[in-house]
Amino acid sequence: MPESILAAAVRAAVTVSARLGVACTDPAVLADGANVIVHLRPAPVVAKVPASTPAIRPDPAAQLQRELDVAAFLIRAGIPVMPPASELPATVQHGEGKMMSFWQYLEPSGGGVPDEGTIGSMLADLHAALRGYPGALPVLAPLGDIPAFLGRPETMLRAADIAMLSDAYARLTGELAPASAPGQVLHGDAGAGNLMATGGRWLWHDFEDACAGPVEWDLAATTASPRFGRSGILTAYGGAIDPAQLRVCEDLRRLHLTIWYALYAERLPGCRQRASDLLSAWRSPSIR
Repeated sequence: MPESILAAAVRAAVTVSARLGVACTDPAVLADGANVIVHLRPAPVVAKVPASTPAIRPDPAAQLQRELDVAAFLIRAGIPVMPPASELPATVQHGEGKMMSFWQYLEPSGGGVPDEGTIGSMLADLHAALRGYPGALPVLAPLGDIPAFLGRPETMLRAADIAMLSDAYARLTGELAPASAPGQVLHGDAGAGNLMATGGRWLWHDFEDACAGPVEWDLAATTASPRFGRSGILTAYGGAIDPAQLRVCEDLRRLHLTIWYALYAERLPGCRQRASDLLSAWRSPSIR
């Protein structure tokens, strides 16, 4: 039987880290989705190995390096973010047929989910710092995931669903204001799940989707979710927001989430019900 993506990622992380001088005797998988996240115990180092990502992104290594670069910049700017591993070079590593980046392991403090005020104010501070980022980033790069997934011959979706989601993508991207590009540098995936409680504070992580674009794209990562109150986030954020563009970005966020769960469902059975529910929502005339 072929080695699973998860097993291959763990093996590669252990092998490559050993080559770089980090010994791991008890690897622990922290997450398996777009990437496999492995704590290289007993070292305080975490490996991030693309798993589902290579199926729809042409250059995952470039995105991993961009993430390292953005995190390093933000640390220098005093923004609370997860730091790259101090024991290893802050560059993408390759080995065993895989690519990966290495991060400092931080013990979660069980802080649950941040409230709307925390999300909005921390995003405002993050955007203020990112306006000084010196690099040029692609505009709304994560949106490319949608046509890339829908164009794959391996997809489990029915032809009618592919056509439906493709039409939604064309309509929504057509409603993005031209004035919103290139916007400013963004986190790219600024949902509450990418705020981690550790050491008595919240910090940002997972800048793999860093891109340029309208601030509404980052805001929509949480305002699109029914778990949060939109007004509380926007009040705490405090900046000027285009309501029409926020609504478009919220719908694009939901579409982006739909195709990612459809991708996860191809190899992760536990994601199939969520994938089905998200797809079913698009069949409702109210959002088409």
